[in-house]
Amino acid sequence: ALGLGSEDAEQNLINLTRVSDVLTEANNRATGSVQEFAEALTNKAATAMEEMNVEVEEGVAVLAALAQRGKKGQVAGEMLAIFLRDTTRAAVRNKEEFAKFNIEIFDQAGQLKNLADVVAEFETALGPMSDAEKAAALESLGMTRAVGDIIRVLTGSSGEIRNYETALRNAGGATKEVADKQLESFNAQMKLLKNQLMDIAIEIGSKLVPKLLPLITWIREHL
Repeated sequence: ALGLGSEDAEQNLINLTRVSDVLTEANNRATGSVQEFAEALTNKAATAMEEMNVEVEEGVAVLAALAQRGKKGQVAGEMLAIFLRDTTRAAVRNKEEFAKFNIEIFDQAGQLKNLADVVAEFETALGPMSDAEKAAALESLGMTRAVGDIIRVLTGSSGEIRNYETALRNAGGATKEVADKQLESFNAQMKLLKNQLMDIAIEIGSKLVPKLLPLITWIREHL
């Protein structure tokens, strides 16, 4: 869905590891699980990200911010897809209104800005407004009610998204680190189980042997 599949097996493994590390690090830093972030991507978010040239670290950073606000899994995936689709569509159709509010979500080359910057654009423009004024502004910008609600949820999160993205771009090895910790924990549990079994064996032996000794002695004397 992210468009990172490759016929080159080595490159495919590199891309798979990259995505795995990003999702694992997102799980480490936000309240969402790896499964919930994966569900978000496969529920429209990844397709929308690919269409808008949004890298996995950038998109998952927004999903992490949504997770902190209780929006996870498929719900978060649909929210990100709507945000990408409707804000860009409105910006193209309502250039004059966007200019009126000093909101620029595209760079000089016509490419969508970094998502943290896009959220910051709306924060700056809508931040000082009352709820009623925000609703009127979003309507004049050509925003649907759905994307307007998403913008309200994300307002105030631009710095958080930026920090998440930085962390996710430095997430190399996150999957291995978690796997190693889980293995250490598993080995520790197995060692504990072994010790408990030995204790049980000793206890059973201490009670059973005295009862077996007369039988063993009788068998020796009569064989």
